[in-house]
Amino acid sequence: MRLLILLLCLPLSIVIASPRVVTSILPLHEITSELMIGITNPDVIIKDHASTHHFAFKPSHMKLLQQADLVIWIDRHFESGFTRMPEIMANSALQLELMSELGIGESDGHIWYSPRLLLRSIEIISSRLQQLDPLHQAQYRGNAERLSEQIKRWHLDQQSRWQNLEPHFITDHAFSSHFDQDMGFAAIATIHDQHDTHGGLKQLNELENRLQQNPATCLLTLEDPPSPLARNLAQKYQIRIINVALMPVSKLQPQIIQRLEQLARALRECI
Repeated sequence: MRLLILLLCLPLSIVIASPRVVTSILPLHEITSELMIGITNPDVIIKDHASTHHFAFKPSHMKLLQQADLVIWIDRHFESGFTRMPEIMANSALQLELMSELGIGESDGHIWYSPRLLLRSIEIISSRLQQLDPLHQAQYRGNAERLSEQIKRWHLDQQSRWQNLEPHFITDHAFSSHFDQDMGFAAIATIHDQHDTHGGLKQLNELENRLQQNPATCLLTLEDPPSPLARNLAQKYQIRIINVALMPVSKLQPQIIQRLEQLARALRECI
């Protein structure tokens, strides 16, 4: 009886456990963390600069997946090791494969570099969280509205800044195409595809022909260090290498907007 009285005195959010949410990579963790402010913190599997394409689960990762109520990831082509998830997760657990939900197939998986796709992703993740945890629906909606408004303001500001400007750049790996599409420009070329591979001598010759016809000011990379091929091309054509992840930004913004700002600042160096 005494225990029942104690439980009734506690806030409902404490009595009923919050959902256990696991994200595959840090950008998805940053989005989901913003949506779950005031409720709980999600977990993340792939941290720091570990490759999403050559990732293997550790026992600690398997434990997180086995305890998860919801797992959020990009898709089976981006996090190739995550194809094992069904055999690891509990039968009652849900999974959200964002590329499929966004309806963009096997394109560039770096969807967090697109304000347009970010807004859609926030809506999808928030909706799934509300279905999973009806108790906190109002908080999820409020957090989603706040984050969406911040991204919309950032996007409008960038659109005004980028009018009549065109950066001349190549990328080490395919990661900027969604941002380029939102802003109305494109990279001259990409050295490696989204799976860290290169098409061989023929593709390399085509890439060099492009650089001769349309010289690049800079080479953007997320890798530290950049690939040997990227370094060789940068030296041969006197192209400045810029690591997007090292660009300084305001720490007052949510982390996911900081990533957008880093890419935008890097591209401005290429004008």
